[in-house]
Amino acid sequence: MTGRGVEWVLLWDGRRWPGRVRDGLPEFTFGQAPSGLSTRRQLRERGLCRGGQEPFARLTWKRDRRFAWLYVDDKARAKRTPSDKQLAAVNKALAARKVCAQCGPVDHYVRTSDQLCGDCHTAGATPTASGTAGWRTVQRWQEEAPDADDEAQDRADNAADEHGAGRLERHEGSAVAARAAEALAQSAARFDHTDRAEPHGGGEAERDEELARWHDDDRAARLTAEQADISASQAQWRDERGVA
Repeated sequence: MTGRGVEWVLLWDGRRWPGRVRDGLPEFTFGQAPSGLSTRRQLRERGLCRGGQEPFARLTWKRDRRFAWLYVDDKARAKRTPSDKQLAAVNKALAARKVCAQCGPVDHYVRTSDQLCGDCHTAGATPTASGTAGWRTVQRWQEEAPDADDEAQDRADNAADEHGAGRLERHEGSAVAARAAEALAQSAARFDHTDRAEPHGGGEAERDEELARWHDDDRAARLTAEQADISASQAQWRDERGVA
């Protein structure tokens, strides 16, 4: 041990072990920690996690320049790994974010505001709900789930997880697909409403005028806020000079 002297530290199970106490936590040097304590890396290697517990002690090395938290093994829990259905749901959700509402699947995430890829947005495309590749992709995901395999997997998950986590995984893939379909439908409905409200190609000029009005309003609000800040600063400066 370097630095402060060694003392007998009371452990979680009633044992006493040579170490020291720093900032209210036991501290041990490398190779001197008692059995029953592990770092997070050691827990991961055994398929465990800390289970929400706070660090019990600190492990130091390199003359106290490096340290790692130590956790009680008895309080550790088994690390949950995603099931095949969870991984499938995540993959489908990520894939749905790479489906352009106008040209279909792309190799990058589309814009969340209009579900368009960069090329379609630059071209000024306005997709509709009928016949878009994104809608067809989501519909195919919803229809391809085999009911028999889902029920068998649900029974296995419920039996393996005593806390009922298997029930929460039920139909998770279809729920994600449904949310993606709803988002695409809302976006398409918004585009249809815009198309009906702007006939004969005159909507671009009106949209530009509206955007210009928004920019003017934002600029006026920003100038008003800046003027208010300047007035408040000047008033504070005058008050400080009066006090001085």
